[in-house]
Amino acid sequence: MSLRSEPPHGHVVVGTDGSRVATHALDQAAGEAHRRQVPLEIVHAWPWGGAYEPLDDDPQDILAKAAQHVTDRSPGLQVTTTAVPDDAAEVLVQRSRTAALTVVGTRGNGGFKGLLLGSVSLRVAAHCRSPLLIVRHESATQPISSPPTVVVGLRGEEDDPAAVFAFAEALRRNANLSIVHAWTYNRNDRTHGDRASRARQEELTAARVVKALHRENPFVQLDSRSVRGAPAQILTDASATSAVVVIAAHRRKSGLGLQLGPVTHALLHHASCHVALVPVMGLTDAEAIAPQKHPEGPAQGHAEEADGLP
Repeated sequence: MSLRSEPPHGHVVVGTDGSRVATHALDQAAGEAHRRQVPLEIVHAWPWGGAYEPLDDDPQDILAKAAQHVTDRSPGLQVTTTAVPDDAAEVLVQRSRTAALTVVGTRGNGGFKGLLLGSVSLRVAAHCRSPLLIVRHESATQPISSPPTVVVGLRGEEDDPAAVFAFAEALRRNANLSIVHAWTYNRNDRTHGDRASRARQEELTAARVVKALHRENPFVQLDSRSVRGAPAQILTDASATSAVVVIAAHRRKSGLGLQLGPVTHALLHHASCHVALVPVMGLTDAEAIAPQKHPEGPAQGHAEEADGLP
């Protein structure tokens, strides 16, 4: 264990505040680091001044206990620790710039009782530069399938990074992969012929996204379906028996403005399993607010105010 100011590259980074939820996220992060054969960096950040008060617990003590917890369970894993007296969300977003994966729990010690997702987790989700795994502490309402299933929600070809991540995650977990392309009719689909044509179009869209990736990853057990319905509800339902749900998180090039859509919000608050957000950069401000040709799919739309994170 060591203290460091510069993070390793291509590692897994996890935030902790010593809470039970954070410890569960720590366990998941250690598993992800082990599967990737990369180091694990445990980060503890705390804000001082203003509306915040210093923590009663010593930050170094929190980190030492967290590192020992990981070492006891995964003795061969390389673990480093980082303590930063700054805003937790800002620190985790900054560390994510060099990480292969960032991991957070649903909420920590600062959350209100009964709160499903804390403000730190939401802010990291809105601005994280690496793929982000948000760990659900509560058990799924139904047993997870065996072998486990990784679900990825796709809107179209622009969500390729999420599909690539999901294929790799399925391989790492020795899991099946379920690709879900959810869509709804729009105002232009007025006749039966229009609706039938639209359904065929959506099925072809899903097939194009999957075909090349499956050719490169033939050992993944895959099912792919194009489903007419609300993406948030369909993916939330699928999460009940899944290990993780993966969706794309589209970012504006400017880094400003609204960063998370209503489908993402719904999954973060209501999914029964862990949720992985894969950032997709490239939208300009004009593109972000322009009317879409297709109805909203996973990670489409905006419902989160920017908060000045890097």
